[in-house]
Amino acid sequence: MSSLKILAIAHLLNFSICHCLPALALDSRQAEISAIEKQLKKDIDADKTSELEPVKRQLDALIATKGEAQLFLLRADVKYRMYDLKGALSDYDQAILLQPKSAKAYMQRGTANCIGENYQAALSDFNSAISLGEISADVFRSRAGAEEQLGKKSEAIADLTKALTLEKDKERQWQEKLMRARCYFAIKQFESAIKDTTDVIALATQIPEDAAVDAYKVRGSSYFFGAKYNEAVADLSAAMKGLDGKAKAGSLVLRSVCYSKLDDKAKAIADMEEAKALGFPQRQSQ
Repeated sequence: MSSLKILAIAHLLNFSICHCLPALALDSRQAEISAIEKQLKKDIDADKTSELEPVKRQLDALIATKGEAQLFLLRADVKYRMYDLKGALSDYDQAILLQPKSAKAYMQRGTANCIGENYQAALSDFNSAISLGEISADVFRSRAGAEEQLGKKSEAIADLTKALTLEKDKERQWQEKLMRARCYFAIKQFESAIKDTTDVIALATQIPEDAAVDAYKVRGSSYFFGAKYNEAVADLSAAMKGLDGKAKAGSLVLRSVCYSKLDDKAKAIADMEEAKALGFPQRQSQ
């Protein structure tokens, strides 16, 4: 028998029966937690997030006996999916209090803060997650989203470029490219915006419709400011198939100007009239 096995046996023999019972209870508790995790994943995969109340009650009972970071994280995820954002954030706070070096907890709280439009708090959380070793396309894309909302376009572009190098699923790269295109457009780097949106539009039939609409709108607007009016008309027309209200009105105004530049006065007037009917431009009350 090896010395390692002898040491292991000696170590086990040193445990009394009273030591073993808590271990068995711990195993049982962990098994219950694992079962809840599996059920939660199953419900989410099956899009049964409206049926999460029983899972939440199980977690409530476990937390009442002993609150652990893992349990608070699980319950926070459940509350988040039940649209209880305030409750989710409270549980994320508790998880981080109990396990302050959990990159996962900071990552998830950052996402919840983004949903709650608390972008500065989200940015701080994503910074913490990265400093604790979370290096993934998701965290850099998420931090870029907060930076974009805070007007930090150059920082967002850098993070999205980093995310693209880390994104293993090439079919998901359209997300980073569309976000980066919006940032390029915001800082008037129109050619870069056109390049990214062209890559996204190439996947138009494979991505969500609203993403394709956004890509056409950004590229069309970039063409407009680059004085490529025919290209702008084509893209803005494609975008407007999925737009309505004020969003459509803004694109109509741009297309109207394009038609004017192309000496098509009738279409220019028609677009401007439709834009006005949709409420553009907004008039100041007297």
